[in-house]
Amino acid sequence: MRKLAQPILIISVLLVTAGPLLAQGTATSPSTVHVLASDGNIYVGGPNDLINGPAPYPIDLDITGGPWRKQMKTDPLAGGGAPGKLIETIQNVGTESWYDWHETFISGGIFGNWSAMDSVLINGTPITFDQAISGTTLTIDNFSQPVLPGDVLTLTKSMITTDNVIGPDQVLFTVLEYPTPEPASAALLALGASACLVRKRN
Repeated sequence: MRKLAQPILIISVLLVTAGPLLAQGTATSPSTVHVLASDGNIYVGGPNDLINGPAPYPIDLDITGGPWRKQMKTDPLAGGGAPGKLIETIQNVGTESWYDWHETFISGGIFGNWSAMDSVLINGTPITFDQAISGTTLTIDNFSQPVLPGDVLTLTKSMITTDNVIGPDQVLFTVLEYPTPEPASAALLALGASACLVRKRN
C-alpha cells in the first residue's frame, strides 16, 4: 500500500505545483534593452522600437526556460523620466499556444508598479481578458482566444511610478515576462515528471 501511495502523492503535489513550474517560460531567456521614445512611451518590438524593431519581438515558450528580461532605459543623450505607456509587440514563434501572460516590475531609477493592462490585441484585433496585480506581478489570463503559433500579441499597459528625471542611458526599470501554455500542459508535465521519479525509485 505504501508503494502505491507514494506515486499518488508525488503526482498530486506536482499537479498542484505545475502552475509555478510553468512560470518560467522562454526558450532563450533573452535580455533586451528598450529606450524611452520621444513621445514619452516605451516600445518593445514593432516599428517604434529602434533597437529591436521594426518586426515584432520573437518569443518561443519553453516551460524549462527562464523569463524574458527587459531593461527600460532613458534616452542615451537626453535622459528622461516616467513613461506614459509600455507598448509591446511580440510574435509567438514557438509551437505551443499561449493562454496567459505574466509580468514582474523591478524598480530602477524610478520606483513604481503596474497600474493596469489597457488592451490586449491578437493580430491587431482586441480580445477580452482578466487581470490581477499581486505585489509587483501583473497577470493577464482567461484570453477570449489563445495566441496561436505565428500570431502577434500586442500589450499596452500603464504604470504608477515616481516622476523624477534621471540622466542619459540609465535604467528606469526592469520587467521580467513570460507566457504560459494551456492548463493541460501543466498536468502532462506533472505526470511525466512523476513517472520519471517512480521509475527511478523502482
